[in-house]
Amino acid sequence: MLRTSTFLVTLAIAGCGGAPKPPQEPPQPAPIAAEPEPEPEPPLDDAPMLDVIAAQPTEILLDGKPIGTTPISGRKVAPGSHEVTFVDPERGNRTMMVTLDPGDAKTVQSNPPPSLVEASGGATGDKQGEKK
Repeated sequence: MLRTSTFLVTLAIAGCGGAPKPPQEPPQPAPIAAEPEPEPEPPLDDAPMLDVIAAQPTEILLDGKPIGTTPISGRKVAPGSHEVTFVDPERGNRTMMVTLDPGDAKTVQSNPPPSLVEASGGATGDKQGEKK
């Protein structure tokens, strides 16, 4: 009987108490997977290329931004129209438009007109071929 009493007391203690169980939360639906971000496009192998040359080393602006001094070779650009500006503080800047399609390779060249000194053969005003 002692065993039965001990068993009943143990059963009563276990059934009565202890810490209350926390209420169970309803199951949450699985999170919806967000669409992965697209991978960046690999560089185009058919990107247009631009060469820029001038009679003398000249600073070049491409679409208003400096890209270096001539000669410039193999400059990859986006397809479309671009402004190529030859910076010339003495004679004034010269801007040319160039349109490139994918896979194009074009050369922009500027040979400035001769200055007044060069056209006259010198600063003295002597005519060429005249003997003094």
